[in-house]
Amino acid sequence: MSDRAIVRECRNCRHFRNDAAFLEQLFKGLTALSSADASSRADDGLCLRHERILSGHASCADFSAVEAAAKVA
Repeated sequence: MSDRAIVRECRNCRHFRNDAAFLEQLFKGLTALSSADASSRADDGLCLRHERILSGHASCADFSAVEAAAKVA
């Protein structure tokens, strides 16, 4: 366990998904525009709790930290 504090941002929340494979599966046809790995997407992703596309730097009151080990997978 790290002694670093977890920043309360979407990118560190268990409700947030921004891996390219997940987004490409969810949004059929996204690869026609290149891929979900594109730099234009940066760290944007989907909040599964609020069903919104958000920046990984966004935050809300429903933040729930994801375990560090789970983020590595």
